[in-house]
Amino acid sequence: MLGRIMTPLKEGDLARLVPSVRAVAHRKSKAITFIRQSIEWGMGSVEKVFHRLASPLPYDVQKRRIRLDNLFRLANYRVRTVEISDIRTTFVHGRVDNQ
Repeated sequence: MLGRIMTPLKEGDLARLVPSVRAVAHRKSKAITFIRQSIEWGMGSVEKVFHRLASPLPYDVQKRRIRLDNLFRLANYRVRTVEISDIRTTFVHGRVDNQ
């Protein structure tokens, strides 16, 4: 599966599958949707806070790398200090997950 983009099942795909693999395919589709939603929330949280992302990134690869690195370091710092994150509330279910 290396190098393949995985997408959730579309409406009607599940009915066309062989009955013996439907349950596994359904669980896999739900897991893909779960992961994709959390990624989209994380991306949105960075864009909302740092409006600089609305402007085009520099063409120079090194400058682009530095700018993105700094933006994500600031975003991670903000999440740790403010302790508000959609990803954390989605994936952390209790004290056991925090350790």
